[in-house]
Amino acid sequence: MNLATLNAIAVAFSFKREIKYILVTFAVICLIPVMAVVLLAQVGLNLISGSLASRDTHTANVAIHNPRTGEIVDYVTEPVVWPALGPVSLEFAQSDLPYQPFHTGIDIADPNREVGQPITAFMKGTVIDVKTITWGFGKHVKIDHSHHVTAIYAHLDSINVTVGQEVEVGDIIGTMGSTGWSTGPHIHFQTNIYGIPVNPRIFLLGEPSDD
Repeated sequence: MNLATLNAIAVAFSFKREIKYILVTFAVICLIPVMAVVLLAQVGLNLISGSLASRDTHTANVAIHNPRTGEIVDYVTEPVVWPALGPVSLEFAQSDLPYQPFHTGIDIADPNREVGQPITAFMKGTVIDVKTITWGFGKHVKIDHSHHVTAIYAHLDSINVTVGQEVEVGDIIGTMGSTGWSTGPHIHFQTNIYGIPVNPRIFLLGEPSDD
């Protein structure tokens, strides 16, 4: 090994710390888009919600927008209903500390603070997930309603559907409960577009107590 090679190796080792900093910085930059998507999936923001869906005031149809371009890619024209009846105890994007900085759905409480009220599919779709956990959403159901729209029905007392089951609007998928992180009988109703929470009121008119 000649002297020039030895000098080159020595120089490389002398810059080892700087190279490490450069690699770490590059890795962080590459992870920023991934972290942004994860963050958006965990918070409810009206600004984001409004860019993913918009309602036609004349037809009441909901336009679905591409999150990258803003272009309309689909329309929701099917009938929809509120999944439960009762007062709204927490709106979309409101502070929900210590659970969420910005609430990702709408909480509908039972007017009599009792469990057991039927919970219905707000739109037709296919059940894609059914889970029972002791934290977070507790017993919950996730339904693919097509049009890039999925919905989560959480804190259920019982679940009446299975993965792969087709449901129609108004079909009973479970009963209202207080499982998981819950302070009383209610349903956390969350609608996602491309996996990002949007305000359920974009799809639903009036109040859940008016049905």
